Amino acid sequence: MSDQLTTRLLVAAGLTLVGVFCLAYTAWARRGRSERARAWMGSEFGERLRDERWAVLGAPMFGVMCLCFAAFVAPVVGIYLGLVTLPLAALSFVLFLWAMMYFIPLPDLFYPRWDRPLRERNRRVEAAWKQEFRRRRGR
Repeated sequence: MSDQLTTRLLVAAGLTLVGVFCLAYTAWARRGRSERARAWMGSEFGERLRDERWAVLGAPMFGVMCLCFAAFVAPVVGIYLGLVTLPLAALSFVLFLWAMMYFIPLPDLFYPRWDRPLRERNRRVEAAWKQEFRRRRGR
């Protein structure tokens, strides 16, 4: 085997591992069956916006981009797979950027069902805290 072929195989394998790891993390976090799996959501003491957006949209899109580029880098068939995977990677990149722009809210559609009541509870608790701080400051 040539050095270039070996390098392309190693890069494709590494990108595939990273992509699969990101997608596995997303599946684990979205199922939320353990307390640790739900930790990305935050609590009544405050949200964890970065962790939340990463678990909901960032990690899956990063994983898809890694898998797309792994297919593109693959020797021999990579160019042909690139015709399919590069548009998918571009769409994933746009969604990934959306996930990293914290000032743009994500719709509830992206969140798992078990998470929606927790988000509403956290919003109510945060609003009550802000109201209490305003009340105390007004004295």
